[in-house]
Amino acid sequence: MNFRIDRGWQRARRLLALTVLLLPTLGVCAKKELLPVAIHGVNYSGNHFSYIVQDPQDESNSGGGESVAPYAAGGIMCCYELPRAWTAEIKIKVDAKHWVKNEKGDFTEIAETKTIELPPYVDGKPGELWVIRAADGTLSVISSDYQPDNPKWPGAVKGWPVPSVAYRGERRVAAVKEAQMYLDSSTRGLAKLKQDPTNFAKEYWDSDKKYNAKDIVNFTGPEDRRYVDYLRSKLEEIRGRSERTINELKDH
Repeated sequence: MNFRIDRGWQRARRLLALTVLLLPTLGVCAKKELLPVAIHGVNYSGNHFSYIVQDPQDESNSGGGESVAPYAAGGIMCCYELPRAWTAEIKIKVDAKHWVKNEKGDFTEIAETKTIELPPYVDGKPGELWVIRAADGTLSVISSDYQPDNPKWPGAVKGWPVPSVAYRGERRVAAVKEAQMYLDSSTRGLAKLKQDPTNFAKEYWDSDKKYNAKDIVNFTGPEDRRYVDYLRSKLEEIRGRSERTINELKDH
């Protein structure tokens, strides 16, 4: 009886040892069935959004995290592993956030999580992973090595995002406001420089030493007449550029 029990334990130990030895091999085989691909975000909506993608079956397989501006595309994020062979069971979890402006001009963050089925691969092979936010906020995913402006792009919307008329108007107003701020600031600076060049140069010198040290290495200090001329030239350049920007934006 004891002999049979010992033999049984021996067989169990051999089976366990064989399983442990095979596990790395099985892992390598599984990895060979996966292909790492780059991740992109494309935003056809009027809201900023960010995303993280994750394999519902493997939390370590994840990527993303970038923020994508309205009517824009993100950069290249690394990386997400896709099976080399497409199946209808492939799903991708997308954790997304977008920001909506309220009546006060503040932004409210809205988070959502969706598990999305991945459509068939283009040309039968895994391509880069695209996370798409449609104009109505719907999230989708696509695997494709073709970009949105390529005829073989499989997305529902063809082409890169195009800003709406309303959004272009908002951006124009914001750009004019920013340019006007620089125009006013440079105009005030030039007036102060003319009125009291010594004190004005001292104020700017401390700031330049901290933030623009490379630009002032050839000057001996705020009393250096060349530094005063440098400040005047820089402020005039900012004023001129701001005026041109405002005129160009107003003409459009």
